[in-house]
Amino acid sequence: MISNLKNVPSGWQKVRFDDIAEIVTDRVEKPSESGLKDYIGLEHLDTDNIKIKRYGSSKDVNATKFLCKKGDIIFGKRRSYLRKVAVSERDAVVSAHSMVLRPTGDKIHPDFLPCFMQSSIFWKTAHAISEGSMSPTIKWKTLAKQQFWIPSVPEQKKISELLWSIEDNIQKTEKLIETTETLKQGLLNELLTKGIGHTRFKDTELGRIPEEWEVESLKSITSKITKGTTPTTYGNSFVDEGINFIKVESIDEFGKFLPESFAYIDEDTNLMLSRSILQENDILFSIAGALGRVARVTQNTLPANTNQALAIIRINKENILHQYVQYYLSSNITQEYITRHSVKTAQANVSLTLLSKLPILIPSQDEQLKICAIIKKVEENLNSYILHLEKLKNLKKKLINKLILGKVRVWKI
Repeated sequence: MISNLKNVPSGWQKVRFDDIAEIVTDRVEKPSESGLKDYIGLEHLDTDNIKIKRYGSSKDVNATKFLCKKGDIIFGKRRSYLRKVAVSERDAVVSAHSMVLRPTGDKIHPDFLPCFMQSSIFWKTAHAISEGSMSPTIKWKTLAKQQFWIPSVPEQKKISELLWSIEDNIQKTEKLIETTETLKQGLLNELLTKGIGHTRFKDTELGRIPEEWEVESLKSITSKITKGTTPTTYGNSFVDEGINFIKVESIDEFGKFLPESFAYIDEDTNLMLSRSILQENDILFSIAGALGRVARVTQNTLPANTNQALAIIRINKENILHQYVQYYLSSNITQEYITRHSVKTAQANVSLTLLSKLPILIPSQDEQLKICAIIKKVEENLNSYILHLEKLKNLKKKLINKLILGKVRVWKI
């Protein structure tokens, strides 16, 4: 199979994939005894992310795996539609469901290969040569003989410098987001336990708090704490468009809804699932899977429904702000309570009974407003960094495809 270009730019060359990459098959028979600390499985690779952000432990791996060296490319050969390829920043043990690749030969600039493997033309080829229906997999001997058009090595170098400079900015922005989120959590804990300007405190089950504050259970300030049901439980299926159906993966770690991850149900199904029809200002709290994700429903999200992995919390006390409770539920105070009282099972989950008993510290409404205003200011900064990050990622993705297809030449940028 040849990945053809309609108009081949001058100076470009056609290569087989094994002209520019070699597979590394050094085996690690006993990972736990290998002396290597880290393990890289497919679960540690993120879609369209060239950096590996988390690692497993080789102590937890028993079967034979592959060895990778710092700088090697880890390519997820199973389910290539997930577009998992990354450069390892350390020596590690690697899943046998991956390929360990290294640049080879004089037709490739080493920094260019991982960039090329993130392009749409590479992924289209990878998807086309995958074998199997349940878990489609790519064989090296098939990938090796695929042919691609690539720029000259000097142009590869320029392309690499540009794309890796954007990647460096992505990494710096992600670090800034992480630092700001840490600041937000520290500020939340301080404000939610000590308040603003208090000098008199009292002892409670949650430690010392301002004397004027009250301690209530979550149940006592709500009219509803429930969860939804998956439509397929009743034989109903999802539809292409209709009522928004929100799942855990529809909420990101920062409490923002991800509309592209919504499913949809029709009006009849929505009415059948009447108990979990959402209202404005309902607070959603994930009680299964990625525990503790919190988001508040707005008019922009409605009409909507949800499944059993998300608790629906409906506040009914006039002196308690919905946003204050949202911040409280997303704080480390709540996370520590959940961790301390949850029953340890194979699948992490939180019962509605436990959630209902969650103690909530209640300041005056005026102080709730002040606390929310302070946190909102930090969130505005955080959101601006997140928006900037998305713009950088989109810019890199667009440039990769245009540069690899020769639609944009580096000296014309």
